Amino acid sequence: MYHSPTSFTPPLTPDCYHSAAVAERERVLVFQDAWHPVCLTTDVGEIGEFLTADVVGTPVVVRNFEGHPVALSNVCTHRYNLLEPRTCGRSGRLKCGYHGWEFGCDGMTRRIPAAQNFPQFDREAFRLNRYPLEQCGDLWFIRLSPTGPSLRDWMGDSFDLFQQLFSRPKFGVAAVRRVNYEANWKIPIEISLESYHIPEVHPTTFGEDPGEPRSLHFFTDNGSSFHAKLAQPRLVDRWLRICERRVLSFLGVESLGQYQHHHIYPNLLVSFTDSLSLVHHIMPTGPATSAAWIWQFARLPDKDGLLQRLTSAAWGRFTGYLTMKVLNEDRVMYPPIQSGTAAAERSGILGRCEERLYSFQKFVADRLANVESAD
Repeated sequence: MYHSPTSFTPPLTPDCYHSAAVAERERVLVFQDAWHPVCLTTDVGEIGEFLTADVVGTPVVVRNFEGHPVALSNVCTHRYNLLEPRTCGRSGRLKCGYHGWEFGCDGMTRRIPAAQNFPQFDREAFRLNRYPLEQCGDLWFIRLSPTGPSLRDWMGDSFDLFQQLFSRPKFGVAAVRRVNYEANWKIPIEISLESYHIPEVHPTTFGEDPGEPRSLHFFTDNGSSFHAKLAQPRLVDRWLRICERRVLSFLGVESLGQYQHHHIYPNLLVSFTDSLSLVHHIMPTGPATSAAWIWQFARLPDKDGLLQRLTSAAWGRFTGYLTMKVLNEDRVMYPPIQSGTAAAERSGILGRCEERLYSFQKFVADRLANVESAD
């Protein structure tokens, strides 16, 4: 059921989807104290392993120093070269390839070639920024701000659920993807927050909007969620449901026919069914562009056995294919929506069924209003 008896005026105006000034204010206030998933525990499981990422315009490197992953700025404090230009790999030292400066896990310089050229050098003043790094399941999350909520507090009551969805023994990593979107970061998020678009955008995958009778919306201070039983209006839906029940039964997994979609403000999307869980994290790369990191986790068997493990892997690949098909159907819509925001002369309207979208927009608008009042 929906909570609101009325429709809404959108809290965000069309310029919020293409304005460079708005994008900069969002970077400062909306994203700095949020947590962003950057890598899997297996990406930095061995000493010297690293992964680099651009987190809302900030280059970071997550590296395993002496058995402990650490998140540091990936920009050398000497002459601004990227310390590690590769996306991932393994190295003996965190060393700049320009002049050979080396840095330790605390961000301090360890070795400077021809150090006599820098008399009275202040190591503290030229240390790399170190960022908070915390774990949920098999995912490492980074926070750009030195102060802010812990990862558990930021996720709220969802933390324990996510911990199960992101790790063994129930779920194992099936695929990792990075996708560029030709749209402001809010557009991919907003399309995921309502099922009103399903009949037009997903006629052969989802098929129909579950509507108010089969929809449950929940709201907290840090996000919202949608719960529903999977519909079976078409023959293909019933066939897939039968296949899923039989596969899961063979794996020793209970089949509930459930679907949940969670949004943690501002930009973390987590969804799951009996067969899979999905992390869809979207970050701005410009006022009208964005990028997503997608981690798909497949349901692992509760029964031990080679056939069960092989079946789980095959079913994970199949459900992953269906998931990406749905995401790509959404992706087709992003550019025309983005173009429309640049030409819109007035705000639109949000229906009762789009109340999760309204809640998200209000969160962003309130953050931007705080910036304006501070100015």
